[in-house]
Amino acid sequence: MSKKFSSLSIALLVLAGSFVGISSASAATPYKACSPAKAKTKIGNISFTCAKNPGGTSSKLVWVSKQCLDANSSYLSAKSLSASVGSSFETRINSSTRLKATNERLLAAAQRNVDNWTKTVAKYANLKVSGTAAEKAQIATLEAGIERNKQRVIESRALIADNEAQIKEATDGAAKTANDLVSAKASITTACK
Repeated sequence: MSKKFSSLSIALLVLAGSFVGISSASAATPYKACSPAKAKTKIGNISFTCAKNPGGTSSKLVWVSKQCLDANSSYLSAKSLSASVGSSFETRINSSTRLKATNERLLAAAQRNVDNWTKTVAKYANLKVSGTAAEKAQIATLEAGIERNKQRVIESRALIADNEAQIKEATDGAAKTANDLVSAKASITTACK
């Protein structure tokens, strides 16, 4: 009877050991509870780590896939870069907006000069022919001033167009950076299922 008891005991121990092996293998289920933190396992061909699921709202430890952790790492890097890139775009927008306002003031002043001086020259057009040498010199000075101010108007318009292009480029860049960050965040949800 002792041999039968020993054989039966050994069989039960082997059977119990196989149940323990099955239960620990079944414990490693994707996105199900685990412990301890940072423990690693493979489920199928995919590596998992015991960690908080960055794609979920719970703070409990679960088996998280490597793809999920990689997506979260990429998102955190993008988030860090996004803040500095966003700040850079904001600085460019502010700077270009200030320059545009300055160029608009210069344009308005130059255009006023052109308009006012053109009226003055037209009013005294007869002096170009019949005026004294001093009057002719004053008319010539006004005409030269009109030409300089016309050139300033052209330059100011070009600078304003350039400022507007820089504002648009920086605004578009800021929007793309924000969208890229949203996409990176969405990739966590996709990878952490």
